[in-house]
Amino acid sequence: MDLDTLKTTWKSLDERLARIEALQSEANAIERARDAEARASAGQLASRRALRPLAIGLGLQAIAGVTLATIAVAFWAKRMDAGAQFIVYGVLVQAYAVALIASAGHELSLIRRVRMTGAVLDMQGALAALRRWRETAGWVLGLAGGVIWVPLLLMGLAVLGADVWTERPSLIGWLALWAVGGTAAVWAILRWAERHPRFGAPMRANAAGQSVRRAELALADVRAFEAEGR
Repeated sequence: MDLDTLKTTWKSLDERLARIEALQSEANAIERARDAEARASAGQLASRRALRPLAIGLGLQAIAGVTLATIAVAFWAKRMDAGAQFIVYGVLVQAYAVALIASAGHELSLIRRVRMTGAVLDMQGALAALRRWRETAGWVLGLAGGVIWVPLLLMGLAVLGADVWTERPSLIGWLALWAVGGTAAVWAILRWAERHPRFGAPMRANAAGQSVRRAELALADVRAFEAEGR
């Protein structure tokens, strides 16, 4: 075998080896893409499943709100001529019930947005919007719930025949003071805890609830896998 033949043979072998390496690289890229797609699909499915308990809970919240609003309207509508205090009790409870319904409806629409979104990055954006709303609504409804029990209690006593506003007006003041003072104390404690990393970090992480947290972690795993593949 002369030198030219050897060079030609060696060049041919190099070209074949290059083609084999290119095919192998393409096969590896296809395999990585399939793995990434499968991982993304699994992460998206896990994220959507994680939100199911929250969706069920919000449905129950909406039902509770409708029930409470119906009771409140029936209460003050029957007592419009009995005294303005009964209207005040009923309207306050009705307003809180409507807030429960509205918040549940908005959160369900945000969950639907998460479920209907295809891209992982878009799902994370939708989850971030859901987290922000739940953090805000949790504060507002929670603090309002610390006060609304007073008119709800007075409604119950009125149904039993006791008009506390007329018979024991001083008790109204004590109940209101207790409710507002207790709610303010809880708010102050929570605000203090937020400013301290030891307490604030866990509070912020779980402020939106475990369902949202699990959904976020499922998508974070997908994003981490995608970053490793780049």
